[in-house]
Amino acid sequence: MGFNLSFLFAETEMLHEAMTDLVSGLEDGSLQSPPIQTFSLSDVASAHRSLESGTTVGKLVLIPTELS
Repeated sequence: MGFNLSFLFAETEMLHEAMTDLVSGLEDGSLQSPPIQTFSLSDVASAHRSLESGTTVGKLVLIPTELS
């Protein structure tokens, strides 16, 4: 499912209906959010290899380490 938000911002009724449907689907379980795989920022090379492998599904997130 995708939305062209630049178009929908001008179509507030349509945007409201689409977002209501989206939230309802998440609440009743008929839609699921994609999996999220996290990597520490210091392990960015592994994250990149994962992307290059073509086996990733969902989102890949880099988590910055705390500065001391």
